[in-house]
Order: sequence, then structure tokens, then C-alpha cells
Amino acid sequence: MADAGEARRFASYLGESLDGFREGFFSLDKNWRFIACNKVCEQHMGFSAEAVLGRDFWTVFPRIADLPLGDLMREVMSSRRPALREAYSALYPEILLALRCNLLGEGIAVAFRDITRTRKAENRLRESEARFRATADSAPAAIWITDVPGDIEFVNQAFFEYAGRPREGLLGKAWLTLLHPDDAPTVLARREAARVNNDAYEFEARFRFGTGEWRWMRASAKPRIDPDGVFQGYVGLAIDVTETRAAENRQQLLINELNHRVKNTLATIQSIARQTFRDAVVSREARNLFTDRLMALSAAHNVLTRENWDAPELTGVATEAVQAYDDPRAPRIRLNGPPVRIRPNAALAISLALHELATNATKYGALRAKDGYVDLEWTLSGDGAQVEVRWCEVGGPPVAAPPSHGFGSRLLGSGLAGELGQPAIMDWRADGLVCRIVAPVFA
Repeated sequence: MADAGEARRFASYLGESLDGFREGFFSLDKNWRFIACNKVCEQHMGFSAEAVLGRDFWTVFPRIADLPLGDLMREVMSSRRPALREAYSALYPEILLALRCNLLGEGIAVAFRDITRTRKAENRLRESEARFRATADSAPAAIWITDVPGDIEFVNQAFFEYAGRPREGLLGKAWLTLLHPDDAPTVLARREAARVNNDAYEFEARFRFGTGEWRWMRASAKPRIDPDGVFQGYVGLAIDVTETRAAENRQQLLINELNHRVKNTLATIQSIARQTFRDAVVSREARNLFTDRLMALSAAHNVLTRENWDAPELTGVATEAVQAYDDPRAPRIRLNGPPVRIRPNAALAISLALHELATNATKYGALRAKDGYVDLEWTLSGDGAQVEVRWCEVGGPPVAAPPSHGFGSRLLGSGLAGELGQPAIMDWRADGLVCRIVAPVFA
């Protein structure tokens, strides 16, 4: 009896010591009798320690004999070696347990904990990673992921097909061996500058393909941030732009050739006009007007040439059109307006219109007077689809509408209507001409 009492006291002491554990715990002697059982174990099994201490385990839980826990216990008891296993609870089939069985004297001790949520989370993560890999591998562009220091830890199917190497041979810093030596300094400098604050970055560079040729790749990398806001590395994407760059180069050559031919054509027209006007009965003023208008057209083409005939900025168009009539040291044509781009045909029309207005102001309007000036302003419409250019002469002699319509009037009327959809609105005020031109904005 003394031995039994001592065993119960030891079991009670051991159980109290283990009650603070988050894991369930029970121990058995060599005859499979309960020695100790902590609170977590009591709650899981639905028995109090007092009810099971000293009793045979297989009598209390006969169902466990043929389950994984029973197999684990018999294995350890007979082999005298610790063992681990994962199995669903015999009492709660929806709960997955991590089982650990160790030796305790001549008996055994079993610890278990609920890992249901952990395994579900791990399974979801594996499924998510599998979906990502499937998606990444189906993408036609090269995709990679780096760790925090910057070494590549994942590449997709397209990446290693481009490189012509196994995936394992592209991890770490191996990508640097594919980078063209002339492009490496720029790429690495941009990459290091971005990593200071973990910013996104882009670059274009040549990489050696598996075929041995150098191909231009446009790459974009963005930081990976976890839910806690911690930087985890970069995810990047690169596409082959070799053909695109070649097409852009061909287009630039064609534009340069077009610009050259336009310049030659204007020069030829000027030469023809000079020869024709010299032999015909034409006044010097008429010859000068024609030359000036031809030069205005040439100036507009200069702006379009700089913009590759795309969509020039209105400030450049206006500046080029009126610079021959203004003094940059003491401007008398004051330009003011927001940045806005217009179509090439609108740029040519507005340039010629402003040239006519400046010519007229120099001969008859504000620029003829010593203190006269012009406010040349433009504003966007409420929806941003149109721009209104306003030419306002101030401080010149009194003006009035011309009695007849010459080239300038036709240009500002039917000429602009044909190009911009509506003519200029002319307001011949006594204190100075006000002209409004409305043009569509390039979208």
C-alpha cells in the first residue's frame, strides 16, 4: 500500500507540474497503467486524472488499440526507442494530432498537440504556391522572385527557356552571367539605387539567350511586402523587346528621311518661287510675304520633327511660330498656358495662324506701337478634350475689321475650319484685336 500511495503522490505531483503545458500529456508504466495525466489530456479525453490513474490504458480506451496511437505506443514500448507520428484523434476525427512517444523509466510517456489549423494553413500555402507556379509557368514573359539579399530563388518556365539552362542553374546570382557587359553597370546601379528604399525599378538591357544571340529585354521589378509590411524581396517580369526596338529604329529612320525630304521640298519651293517672282511682275512685299509664310511652315515642321511627328506640346508650337516677331530679351508676346499636346495637323494649322496674327500685329496692330504687346494664352475645356488659344493685342493703335478678305483671313477662317473643325473667332475691338482658336487635344 505504501508503494501505491507513493505512486499516486508522484503521479499527482507530475500531473500538477505538467498542467502548465499546452500539449496534452499522459504516462504509463510497463504494465500499461496510467501514472500521470495533465489538464489538457483530461479535457481532450473527457476523463479526470483521478478516474484513470492506476487503471489499464487499454481498458479505459479499447478503441485506440487498433488506431495509429495504439500502434505508436506498442512500437515504443517494445523497441525502447522514441517515435513521432501524426494522426487524427480517436475521439475527435476532425482534429489532427502530432504525437510524440518517449521512454519514461520502464514505461512510456505520450505528448500530443492539435496541429489541425497549422496543417490546413500549410496545405493552403502549398496550394497557393502550386497555383502561382502554374500561372507563372504559363506566362509568356520571364518571371523571377528574389530573396531579401537579392538572390533569385524562383524562375518560371519562360525564364529558363530563354536562358537555355536548367532552373537550378539560374538561381542566386547566375543571371548576371547572362547580362551584356556593356549594360551591366547601368542595370546594377539602377538596381542598387532602388534597393535603398525597396522601390520598384525598370530597365532595358541585352541578355544572352540559349541560342547564343543577344536579345533586348525590358524588365520591371516590384518589392514583395508581407502583411506586416516587411520587405521580402522582389518579383520581376521581363519581355523580349528586340523586335520592338528594331521596328522603332526603322520608324526613326523613316521619320528622319521624311523630315529630310520635307526640308528639301520646302527649299525647292522657295527656290522656284524666288525664280518665278523675279521674272513676274510681283512686288517685293508679296515675295517677302510668301517667303515668310514658307518659313513659318518650316518652323512648324521643326517642332514636329523634334517630336517625331507624334503630338507636339503647344508651348513649343507657339514659341516657334512667333519668335521671329519677338525679342527674347524684352518679350512683347507673352505666352501663358498649361502643358497640352495637340495633333500634328492642328500644330501646323495653329502655327500658320499665329504667324499671320503676328505679321498683322507688326504691320497694323499692337506690335507696331512702342509699348504695345500681345497676351497669347491658352486654357483647357472643362472635360479636357479641347484647348482654346486666345490672342489678345494690348496698347496698339485703334483697329477695325479689314474691308476685304486676303490670304490671312481665309487661313484663319476656312483654313482652320478644315483642319480644326471650326474657324477662328475674330473680335476687332477698337483697343486691340482678340482672336480665339479652339483645337482638339491629343488623347
